[in-house]
Amino acid sequence: MSNLPTVIGTLIIAAIFFSIVFSGIRNLRRGKSGCGSGCGACPNAENCHFHQQQH
Repeated sequence: MSNLPTVIGTLIIAAIFFSIVFSGIRNLRRGKSGCGSGCGACPNAENCHFHQQQH
């Protein structure tokens, strides 16, 4: 039981990490950009909007 605070802290950090990852995946599937700026000068614009170009 002496490790309980460590386990709880690890679970909280893991929950935060996975929520950030799943939020990013959900935004990617919805076609939202991850960088927060316009795509005009971005060299990776074709990679971000790959699914939109196919439709």
